[in-house]
Amino acid sequence: MRRALVVFYLLGLVSLFADMVYEGGRSVSGAYLEFLNSPAVGAALIGVGDFIGYVLRFITGYVASVYQSSTLLWASVIAGYAITALSIPLLAFTSSWSIAVLLYMVDRVGKGLRAPSREAIVAEVSEGFGLGKGFGIHELLDQLGAFSGPLIVSMSLMYWGYREAFLLLIIPGAVAVTLVVVASAVYPSIKGFDRVRKAEVGFKGLGKPFWLYTMASSLLALGFMHWAIASYYLSANKVLTDYEVGLTFSLAMLVDALVAIPLGHLFDKTKLNVLLIQPPLALAFTLILMLGVRELIPMAAICWGIVMCSEESIMKASIAYLVDPPKRPLAYGAFGLLFGLLWSLGGFVYSYLLPNKLYTTTYALITATASLIAYVKLTSMRRAIP
Repeated sequence: MRRALVVFYLLGLVSLFADMVYEGGRSVSGAYLEFLNSPAVGAALIGVGDFIGYVLRFITGYVASVYQSSTLLWASVIAGYAITALSIPLLAFTSSWSIAVLLYMVDRVGKGLRAPSREAIVAEVSEGFGLGKGFGIHELLDQLGAFSGPLIVSMSLMYWGYREAFLLLIIPGAVAVTLVVVASAVYPSIKGFDRVRKAEVGFKGLGKPFWLYTMASSLLALGFMHWAIASYYLSANKVLTDYEVGLTFSLAMLVDALVAIPLGHLFDKTKLNVLLIQPPLALAFTLILMLGVRELIPMAAICWGIVMCSEESIMKASIAYLVDPPKRPLAYGAFGLLFGLLWSLGGFVYSYLLPNKLYTTTYALITATASLIAYVKLTSMRRAIP
């Protein structure tokens, strides 16, 4: 138990430093592309990178569930963090928006490699004190990095420029890779993942509640605007300056950190009912953004931060709640594949609709309503199961 707790906090610190790198780069992704004279579709292409990452989540999750190997789980986690630690700082050396988009995509490849295996490990080492609390604490540490990374980038932009901002992110990246290697040495064997023979893995075994949950969350993703698109919109329409875009993202990440543990506790008490807050907040973010009022943008950031916290904590805890341990890597991968596909599609829809505020808000309303209906059906289904 003590060793599991040590690894739990080590992985939290890994996420903290890695998110300084990734979220620092993502905070100004749209603004940076606009700085490089990218068309609006460039920001949407970053969403394709997310989808590629989600495809890899499915593949690595499936492989991990089939082979049940602790070595394989840790290898994919370490490789994934190493890729992120290199790809984002390399943005300092490009003057082409297409190369910048490619590097953002490569970063998502890293996340695709590590995510299902890491979530399975976090779920195991946090079961002793509650899944919701465990993922909530992990998300808190994660978002402390997600807050400080964009802050570092924003301050760098105020005094220097993009090159220096991205180069500074090499330091937390190196720390993250070092800590995850230490974690793998402290806790090399994952319970139930060291069988000699391959495990029989089937999608039917994931269960109807899991698939309904995946559908509801994917509908949410379809209408939840990616920050790259939102930041491009804010920069292109002169609502905020580039460094203010980064600061606004830092606010969203700070909110994410502050609500992580409360949301985790709420999940442990109410289970899936806490998911019902997500669609209204996703809708509110788009509505406030479309108003284009500078003073209201912090409110939009708060809404975005809460939804992101939910996606990164209680949505992961929900999968662990709905699916048995041996099938969790597969479940995280399958969920990520569908969630990422619809989030990517939604990004292209928004890049097309943004010039028309009425169409944009109508689309956001339809997707949020559909997602809420599916979540309500899911919570009713779980209450009916003894």
